Amino acid sequence: MRKKLFPPRRPATTSSNHISILFTIYVVGCCTFRAQAFMQRVATSIIVKRHAPPITQYSYYPHQFARRTLLMSSLQYIDAGANLLDSMYQGTYHSKPRHEPDLDLVLRRAYDKNVHKVISLAGTIKESEELMELIHNLDSEKKKEEEGVKVFGTVGVHPTRCAEVFAQETSPSTTEEGASWIPKTEQEQKEIIQQLIDLATRGKESGNIVAIGECGLDYARLQFCPKEIQQLGLRAQLEVAIETKLPLYLHNRESGDDLYGLLLEYKDRLCQDGSDNNIRGIVHSFDESIEIANQFLSLGLYIGINGCSLKTADNLQVVKQLPSDRIILETDCPWCDIRPSHASAEYVQTTFPTKKDKQYTRELGEEFCVKNRTEPCHVAQIAEVVAGIRGEDVEEVAKVCCQNVYDLFGSLEKKR
Repeated sequence: MRKKLFPPRRPATTSSNHISILFTIYVVGCCTFRAQAFMQRVATSIIVKRHAPPITQYSYYPHQFARRTLLMSSLQYIDAGANLLDSMYQGTYHSKPRHEPDLDLVLRRAYDKNVHKVISLAGTIKESEELMELIHNLDSEKKKEEEGVKVFGTVGVHPTRCAEVFAQETSPSTTEEGASWIPKTEQEQKEIIQQLIDLATRGKESGNIVAIGECGLDYARLQFCPKEIQQLGLRAQLEVAIETKLPLYLHNRESGDDLYGLLLEYKDRLCQDGSDNNIRGIVHSFDESIEIANQFLSLGLYIGINGCSLKTADNLQVVKQLPSDRIILETDCPWCDIRPSHASAEYVQTTFPTKKDKQYTRELGEEFCVKNRTEPCHVAQIAEVVAGIRGEDVEEVAKVCCQNVYDLFGSLEKKR
């Protein structure tokens, strides 16, 4: 990617002769990119040698670009919401195989782009087990390489998957409303809760599992699971969070009032760990009104922001009003990309070259992302948008949001 070069700032003591020389060199140098870079190094050296301190490794850059490079190199991000188990990272899109698995390349690119920690989400008990195995395998590989992204996970059941786990089907899906379900027996519910507790406890002891979820409510997709079963599943997982003392990783889609009401009902029990009367948790991929956001904030919850939180002008106004110490950055990858039609697109500074999934190969994956497939590295774009709409520096947004992650989930360090 071409780097935008700027004329060096003229020191106050630079003579008029030097100004003339500098201007002439700069105009001639603008003919081509290579000539421009060379000429600016020469021009800058004239000033540096006569008027500046000793040359550093960045002295040959124009001063603005040098400063930006230094700042960017110090940035660190956490993607606090990814879906690394998704089939897209195994090369399968809508049940169609397109390329070889490339999760290793995705995580390598994330690390190269200053994303050093990722929290990956689970949607069923089976996925929770698979995620724990994936994290174990990644940790084993990382020990050989001695560096790379640290991946952490959650244990829980997504609201649209609650029927699969907490209910049994009474009639198949024949309409847009979906199948009919009835809750499993009370004894079966207790066994499911205990199974989740055992999984989460084991993961917590290893340092790999940091939250219960993705749990919550989703009234936008009731064809997958009716409201009453979703609420049953959420209540069960609130019990798991109370028992394990792990934070909640909450899903909310067109259900803000009901989700708030259920959490308020359980607040006293969820706050028994001495958390200043605050429920420890995050409402991720938030896209509702500021009124709903304030309800969740009143419970002490954090608000997760990704591309789906930044689609419309109204979305941006909500994010602009959130307290900075309650914002957490995430991608929800491979979903929730920022597209040119989104209101947030104008604030994106960092871009990644892409190839369509049909054209993509592992060899190309060294340089290209897959078009419309989000990766943890795209969390930089979320930070840029949040910074842009709030009038803040990207590095400050990244720093504050990382601290918010640590405040909620702990140090995110592996236990040996």
